[in-house]
Amino acid sequence: MRDPSINVENILFDLSKQVTTTTVSVNRSTTNVNIQNECKLLQKRLKLKGYKIIINKEVLGGDLLKKCNLIIIFMPQLKYSQLEFSNLKSFLDNGGKVLILLEEGGERKSSSNVNYFMEEFGISINNDKVIRTSFYKYYNPKEVLIQDGILNRALFQQAAKLNGSNVSGKTLPYLYPFGATLNVAKPAVAILSTGSTSFPPCRPTCAVYENQSSGQMIVLGSGHVFMDKYLHKENNVLLLDLFMSYFNGGTFALNSIDSLNPEIVDYNMVPDLEVLCSNPMLILSESEDIPSDYTSLFSKEIKKISNRSLCRVNKAFEELQIEKRPLKVIKPHFETPFAPLQPAVFAPVFRALNKPELELYDLDEEFSSVPNKLTKLANKCNNDVDYFIRESGLILGLNLNFNQDVSKHILYSIASSIASYKRINDF
Repeated sequence: MRDPSINVENILFDLSKQVTTTTVSVNRSTTNVNIQNECKLLQKRLKLKGYKIIINKEVLGGDLLKKCNLIIIFMPQLKYSQLEFSNLKSFLDNGGKVLILLEEGGERKSSSNVNYFMEEFGISINNDKVIRTSFYKYYNPKEVLIQDGILNRALFQQAAKLNGSNVSGKTLPYLYPFGATLNVAKPAVAILSTGSTSFPPCRPTCAVYENQSSGQMIVLGSGHVFMDKYLHKENNVLLLDLFMSYFNGGTFALNSIDSLNPEIVDYNMVPDLEVLCSNPMLILSESEDIPSDYTSLFSKEIKKISNRSLCRVNKAFEELQIEKRPLKVIKPHFETPFAPLQPAVFAPVFRALNKPELELYDLDEEFSSVPNKLTKLANKCNNDVDYFIRESGLILGLNLNFNQDVSKHILYSIASSIASYKRINDF
C-alpha cells in the first residue's frame, strides 16, 4: 500500500552513461561490477515504499523526464550531451528531484562530465579518494566508517523520527566505501563530511541544492553506499530514508545555522610523492634549447698542431735566460657555488665567559641551623666522645686555641655559659 506522505511517485534510474560493467579496485586488484545487478536491494526497498521504478538506458529526453518525479544518476562513466544537461536543468526548474551518486577518482577515472552540470549549482567532485587513517571494523582502508560526519542537526532529528533505535546522542555512523570528496559553495549546502578519522579530514561528501520552484538535488560522493554489499551496513539504509524524506518534503527542513557554518576544512593539495620519487631530477639547471637542425651541432673542421714555431720557442728560452723545463700538469679549477669546506671533526668552540672558580660545598649544611647541625653530629658519632666534643665546639663557634686538653676547655666554656645564663635568670 502506498504511503500517503510520499510526493515522489515514479523514480527513474538513469544507467544510460554506464558501460557494461564498472571496475572497482580492491587491494590493487580490479573487480567488475554490474550496476543494475548490484542495486536489486535498493530497487526492492523503494518498491516496498510504494515507488515505481523505471530503468533508463537511452538518452535523457524531455518526454522521458515528464514521466518521473525523481531521477537517480548512478555513477556515470560516459559524457552527457548539452541537450541532456538542458533537459535536466529544466526538470529541476520545474520542481523535479535529482539524486547524483558518484565514485572515487572523480571525472579523471569515470571520464564523465557531470561536473559541468553540478558546478552551476555550487557542487563539484574532486579527483581523489577517501580512506580511513586507522583500522576499525573494515579491513579495506577505502571502506571508510565515518562516525562524526553529520554537519546538519536536522538529520539527527529526522533520523530519530524514522528510526530512533539506531540514533544515539549526536552520532549517526555510516559506511562510505570507494568515495571521493566534494567542493561545495553557495547556493548548495554540505550535510555530510568525511569526519576527523578519515583522509582528507572534514571534507564534504554529500551536498544538497534547492531552488525556489521546489526543485531539489542531492549529490553523494559514493554510489557504493546504496549497493547491495553495503546498503544494510551501519546506517546506510537510514541514510537512504533520509534522502527520500527530504525529497518528499513535509516537516524535514535543514537547520539554517548549520547550513551557513558547516564544520569543514579547506582542501589542501599535497605533492604526489610516488610520482616524484619515481622521476628523480639529477640536475636542477635547465638545458639549452636544441636547434631544429641538429646537424649544426657537429663541427666539420679538422684540428691540427703545427711544429713550425718550435725553433723560435727554443731560441726564446736562451734570449730570456729562462731555464728550460718540461711542462707541469696544471690542476683544473672548476667554478663552484660555495667555497671548499672541510668536515667538522670537533664541535665548534664559542667565546664565552669562564665559569666562576668556586669551591664545592654543601648549601644545606652551610645554611642549616645550629640545633640541626648538632643533631646530625650526634647521629653520626656513637663511641668517639672526644671527636663529638671537638666538632660541637666548632659548630658553637668556641675559641679552640689550646695546645692540649681541648675537649676539657670546651666543656668548661659551655658549662660556664650555662651557669651565667641561669644566674641572670635568678635575678
